[in-house]
Amino acid sequence: MNPDQSSPLNPQSKRTSKWSRRLRIAAIGILGTIAVALTIGAIDPALLGVNPSDVLARVFGPPPGNQMATTTNSAIPPGAPIGGPFQLTDQLGQPVTDATYHGKYMLVFFGFSHCPDDCPLTLEKMALAMKNLGPLAQQIAPIFITIDPARDTPDVLDVYLQKFGPEMIGLTGSSTQITTVAHEYDVSFNTNDLEASGASLISHSTYLYLMGPDGKFLNLYPFTITVAQLTSALKAQVNQ
Repeated sequence: MNPDQSSPLNPQSKRTSKWSRRLRIAAIGILGTIAVALTIGAIDPALLGVNPSDVLARVFGPPPGNQMATTTNSAIPPGAPIGGPFQLTDQLGQPVTDATYHGKYMLVFFGFSHCPDDCPLTLEKMALAMKNLGPLAQQIAPIFITIDPARDTPDVLDVYLQKFGPEMIGLTGSSTQITTVAHEYDVSFNTNDLEASGASLISHSTYLYLMGPDGKFLNLYPFTITVAQLTSALKAQVNQ
């Protein structure tokens, strides 16, 4: 191998990889801030003068074909270092790891059961897309990971997810386990927020992550994606 080429032993490669991860975290963090503003203040993105897809594309560059990201085509390339190992507990109280779902695509969403708007709406989209996929849905694990483990026990998640369909998988764990998996997916959330009523409100990023059967990152979808768009994107991916 040419010594100038990237390799695990090349210090320049390590610096580049570390810098790329920082850029990715910064981009998703920016989008997380935008999502929080949209969630809490119901702000029209046009009023902010920001196109979330443009933010990602400017950091990571346009996807192949020099086309800007769309609602079903993230500007983050497949294989980016998003996601990773986790050890959690499902809604039946059974311990699971990321390897539990290897062999299937994972459609992952982070939220909490007391969320008043984006979480139930997104879970409903996931459930409807799974229904629309028919037999193809058997190749996908729709996963809801709570960011509120203190309240979202397995029993709570079990009851909550029954509203959306029997195929939905709810995962919880200790605060440390949730913080770890959220870090792996670069999910931003703030448990210190309070509504005016005093009820706990957790601001959080609201993206859907599509992971491949090998557990590696494939795509990132915004909460604005429609059921039809999500169904089409998943069908195209599974049929590849």
